[in-house]
Amino acid sequence: MLFTSAYFLIFLLILFALYQFSPQRFRWVTLLLGSMAFYAFSGPVFLLYILTTIAVTYVCTMGMRRVWARCGQLSESTEDKQQRKQYKADAKAVSKRWLVSALLIVLGLLAMVKYTDFVIQNTNSILSALRVERSFGFMRFALPMGISFYTFQTVGYLVDVHRQKSMPLTNPFKLALFVSFFPQVIQGPISRFETLSQTLYNGEPLSRPRLSRGGMRVLWGFFKKLVIADRLWPALAVLTAAPEDFMGAYYLLSIGLYAVILFMDFTGGIDIAIGAAEMFGVKLPENFNRPFYSRSIQEYWTRWHITMYMWFKDYLFYPMTLSKGMLRATKFARKTLGDGLGKRLPVHVSLLFVWFLTGLWHGSTWNFIAWGLANGIVIMVAQEMTPLKSRFHTYFTGAKTNRLFIAAQIFWTFWLMNMIRSFDIYAGVRNTFRMMASIVTDFGLSGFLARGVSELTLYPSDYFAAGAGLFVVFWVSYLSRNGTDFRDRLASDFRWPARYAVIGVILFMTIVLGAYGHGYDPRQFIYNQF
Repeated sequence: MLFTSAYFLIFLLILFALYQFSPQRFRWVTLLLGSMAFYAFSGPVFLLYILTTIAVTYVCTMGMRRVWARCGQLSESTEDKQQRKQYKADAKAVSKRWLVSALLIVLGLLAMVKYTDFVIQNTNSILSALRVERSFGFMRFALPMGISFYTFQTVGYLVDVHRQKSMPLTNPFKLALFVSFFPQVIQGPISRFETLSQTLYNGEPLSRPRLSRGGMRVLWGFFKKLVIADRLWPALAVLTAAPEDFMGAYYLLSIGLYAVILFMDFTGGIDIAIGAAEMFGVKLPENFNRPFYSRSIQEYWTRWHITMYMWFKDYLFYPMTLSKGMLRATKFARKTLGDGLGKRLPVHVSLLFVWFLTGLWHGSTWNFIAWGLANGIVIMVAQEMTPLKSRFHTYFTGAKTNRLFIAAQIFWTFWLMNMIRSFDIYAGVRNTFRMMASIVTDFGLSGFLARGVSELTLYPSDYFAAGAGLFVVFWVSYLSRNGTDFRDRLASDFRWPARYAVIGVILFMTIVLGAYGHGYDPRQFIYNQF
């Protein structure tokens, strides 16, 4: 069910009515039924995948709960510290077996539907290169909606229960709501149980302030998606359908256009998710913090898709770098290569491996793997250049606060990130590198100036609509520059006539300038494919 469709709005209205008339202690049940109905709308068969994930997670976390409860009872029965330590070690080992069993099934489901054909394709390629006259047929599994997102959210919960950071849910239906909560199941954000559970089951009644505030966030998401992202997408489709006809200067136009479309599409979907949840009194984590103001790729990833970045950092990167095997590797590397490089090398290996998996998580193609590794390599090189940067700032003490220098860093980061994103929009790693090289080999400025954008299927009205939308987005970004929610700024800095005028303008622009209606092919959100 597309967030920006009439079906979603009707679904929300029906759910509002059912929720409001439900007894408070059963409102979370209404949310669960609504979430399951929402998910079933994408295909009833896909319910089997998410229900399997929920069932396996529940059984295994209950196993962990019994293990740790037994450990607590045994520890209380003795004053021997060594014995208590042994009880805890034994409990941890058994809990780990429950965790591994759950991960094998939950992640196995994700791997089966998302990566089976990718493995078969590469196996067939290897067999063909070896001149083996045999090939395997493709399975062609349909990819369930949001499986990457709800799987990662579930894995985080499993690990937190194993680490005893979260108490396991004894009610399987409450667990089902945590996994399937409809606003975030499509494309995130990826929530942590310890924070989401604080508001998810409260059953707060619908209130005018909450509906108004959440509705503003939903409207803002509609605005970014319909007025800007979907309005500009046809031009990008033309540029990337036949890339050999749009190289050099057009390549820069393509990656710049994609940056705008992806940001408006992804953040628009997150705005709708957060706003819809807020209407029901549920707080979802923020996923973006003005990423295009970043001064480095590493900073960019602390501002873009924050919940995914933190998930990989907390559940994969840190455990890997602090594992016994990596500590032994670090010790060996320091003896062999010296303290400096030897200490950093295992960290870099962990970094590249995590970014390899990040790329693979985004999609089962070599393009996404190359995208992930490119991010990792750039961050690794930046870390290696830290001493050089420190010396630079020692000699040029005012650089950190110099506006021109800051603007140059932001400009460089923006376009470097755009080039890395090239792997998102062009088919094939080799073809993507060819498009990158065209900046030098075939820039074609004169041809670009002569042809312009006349072949990109958009009318002047489309550019006007998108341009006006971007102006509004930049203005809202300016209001939020100090980390303040733009809705709070509207409430505190604007009198009510001006406040309602601003909201009215955004609503009017969404209705009048939005890309929808007869002859329009509605586009799903980009991150739904992941």
